[in-house]
Amino acid sequence: MKQHWKKKETRAASGGHEAIVEGVIQHKGTFAFLLSEKEGVGDVFIRGRGLDLAMDGDRVRARVRPEKTGRLAGEIIEVVKRARTSMVGILKRVKNSWVLFPEKGSAPPALVSGFAPKVVPLEGAFAVLEVTRWPTPGNGASGLVNEILGDPGDVRARIDSILRARGIKENFPPEVTAQAESYGARLEPAQWQDRESLIDLPICTIDGADAKDFDDAVSLEDLGGGLLRLGVHIADVAHYVRTGTALDAEAYARATSVYLPDRVVPMLPPALSDNLCSLVPRQERLTVSAFMDINPAGKVVKRRLANTVIRSWRRFTYEEVQTLLEGGKVPDVPKAVGEAVGRMGALTDLLYKRRVARGALDFNLPEYRINADPHGRPLGVSLRPRLKSHRLIEEFMLLANEAVATELYNAKRPFLHRRHDNPDPLKLKNLAVALGELGLTAGHIEGSNAAKGLQDVLRQAANHPLSNLINSLMVRSMKQAVYSPESEGHFGIATRFYSHFTSPIRRYPDLLTHRAVKALLAGRKENHGALPLDKAGVHCSERERAAADAEHKSVDIMRAEMLKELVGSVMDGAVTTVIDSGAFVMLGDTGAEGLLRVNGLKPGTKVKVMIAAVDTAEGKIDLSLEGGRPPQPQGRQPEGNRPRLTPGGQGRQRPPLNFARAARNKGRGGGRGRGRGRGRGR
Repeated sequence: MKQHWKKKETRAASGGHEAIVEGVIQHKGTFAFLLSEKEGVGDVFIRGRGLDLAMDGDRVRARVRPEKTGRLAGEIIEVVKRARTSMVGILKRVKNSWVLFPEKGSAPPALVSGFAPKVVPLEGAFAVLEVTRWPTPGNGASGLVNEILGDPGDVRARIDSILRARGIKENFPPEVTAQAESYGARLEPAQWQDRESLIDLPICTIDGADAKDFDDAVSLEDLGGGLLRLGVHIADVAHYVRTGTALDAEAYARATSVYLPDRVVPMLPPALSDNLCSLVPRQERLTVSAFMDINPAGKVVKRRLANTVIRSWRRFTYEEVQTLLEGGKVPDVPKAVGEAVGRMGALTDLLYKRRVARGALDFNLPEYRINADPHGRPLGVSLRPRLKSHRLIEEFMLLANEAVATELYNAKRPFLHRRHDNPDPLKLKNLAVALGELGLTAGHIEGSNAAKGLQDVLRQAANHPLSNLINSLMVRSMKQAVYSPESEGHFGIATRFYSHFTSPIRRYPDLLTHRAVKALLAGRKENHGALPLDKAGVHCSERERAAADAEHKSVDIMRAEMLKELVGSVMDGAVTTVIDSGAFVMLGDTGAEGLLRVNGLKPGTKVKVMIAAVDTAEGKIDLSLEGGRPPQPQGRQPEGNRPRLTPGGQGRQRPPLNFARAARNKGRGGGRGRGRGRGRGR
């Protein structure tokens, strides 16, 4: 049911007039950001009494107007759609009533109207409340507590609460599991008789050492005359997940797999994700293949799509492929596969140079792995290396995604684009100021060719002592990529046509792309199960954000759990972000950030800080200066140009993503999950 704060609406207008904008909100407690999907409309700073009506992730309509600073600001007038039907928080006794206090900034407290049978109230525990009354201007939300998760000091209970708060379910309904298992454990020859057989083609998979599923495989044939044929072979998930089934409905509701340090919450049941749709070596698997013929200049001169069956010849780890690329020896590698891998290395260099030449951005951010024990307790953090073997897979998946999108577009078939709009000019202006204060030449990023300007900054940052910070600032100034039936291209990858095709095991948009491809091959029109693509794009984008938020929040919790033993210790740090109450500081090589409540700092300032306090329940770290002495800023920073992450500054923080790496990033946190490491095609 829609909840209204004000009935009166203002007609949408342009220029300096008010407009009505719809989008999902990120709730921050006393303010929020509205994430509009409208092209050309930036994030909106939200304030006012309407905030009490909405919760984090809700879809709202807001009355919006531009302010003198150039930012958009507004107030919620209507809640269009609730993100979820439950709330998660800490249960407290207030006078004679029980009250649930949600995660800070996600929603106002809710009154507990009762407890489900067999649920025993526990003061101070994490609990799940099913909402029976949504907030109104006169009353807050209320509902029934149906689950007690455990003590906030228990890491696993805390991560459970993160999942529940974002509507992420771990268990599959029995009918969904049964449907997945009904396909059996093995394929029979009759199941691939009508497909193009690639069983004799030297095909391999390349994944992280701890990967448990393999949904993409590659091949590279030498056609002679300098022409190469790259094959990207993806598990045919659409063969098993049919529209209108309980299995499909559950996959759509989840929309994505979620990769946490201590576990994986898959989009599909294990019978498919870990078996029939996993391209394990020496077993036949149904696939959809994209073939790209590439000339010596690295240009795709021919594309072809096909329903296929493969039998992977070899399962490689990234480290094994890196050894081969460096001329080393790896045991049990068929000669044909080894020769193909050698060709792949040279092709990778060619494709990368061509992509960068057209304006693609290649951010270089550190990627950390949190190791956890079987009980979910963190054991340590390590920095993942970035190998050429990672780039090899990145380039091949990017090319396949682009090829499939091009074929579908040329055939005038409806599909979900992976859309990445041009950056907001105001954010680029703020970025240029911040980069200039770090000693970089950055004024040209505000010009007509922003991509080339940003590439130049990345080159300047390559050997800069604050390279990680510079890359992070740049990523945070980009718009967030979304799924949409309409697109003018992908800014970060610098391509006109782009879709997600390469991971239908873990992303529902890829499954929709597969259905469109299979319909094209069959000569029929794909209506995507009568599901409107605009609705699907919004839903999948929202679930992607929820999953990313859960992943990063859980990593924060794990880091805080490890650092709580270091309270009182002094560490080297560097300021990453300036806010009104102080600055966030990156602590050494841990990947963790803490809040230093000292004003007058700027990004890049090096500091020695003491870990003053750690809140493991919230994953937050409080810092103080060593000896209480303020650090000396590096150069003079004009007060009026100080870059700040405030409601009027850079907008919401978003996870640092490399456009090439993110889409194959199965298991960013590591742990017991599928552990894919680097991304496969943003």
